[in-house]
Order: sequence, then structure tokens, then C-alpha cells
Amino acid sequence: QPDDPLILEHGFWTGLTLHPVTKTSPGRAVDMFERYGTERICVASACDWGPSDPTAVPRFAMEMRRRGHTDELIREIIFENPRRFLSQSPKFQLRRGVRAEAAV
Repeated sequence: QPDDPLILEHGFWTGLTLHPVTKTSPGRAVDMFERYGTERICVASACDWGPSDPTAVPRFAMEMRRRGHTDELIREIIFENPRRFLSQSPKFQLRRGVRAEAAV
């Protein structure tokens, strides 16, 4: 969780799991990006225990737009950051035809 800036200051990646009721809502996640920046932070929808919302990432994108953030920045967070993180593995490859434009 980026509430602890030491994670990012030491070059590690962090992930935010979006929950509709508890922990990190899409709005709170946007607050964190506005505070800590977009480098090495990913967001994902929770679909596990308790109330989950598989549309939390699109809701996050809508909140970013509502606050005036550009599609380029939203694409950076919800597509490029996960791609960069996963690309650290030599086994990771995007399928042909997958484009960042589909993320926004």
C-alpha cells in the first residue's frame, strides 16, 4: 500500500486492490496516485472475500476522468504499469493485437 512511501522510495512495486466497501475504494486509490505519483503502482479489482466489484478498475478510470486526469495518464496506470511489472518475467508476452487504447 503506498501509504508507506518507503516501498516506492526503495524501488519496489506496489499494488492496490480496489474494494467497493472496505479498504481501498476507487476514489481513495485516485487520492493515493495524486499523492505518490504513478510510477511502479498497479490497480486491480478485488474478486475474493467479502463484497467485490469486478468493475472497480473502470470505476477508478471514471473517477480519474471526473477529476480531470488525461486518458494518457489513466492508460499509464491501468495498462502500461501492469505491462511493465509483468515484463520483468522473460515468460510474459502480450498477445498480438493487444493495444493500450482498449484499456481506456
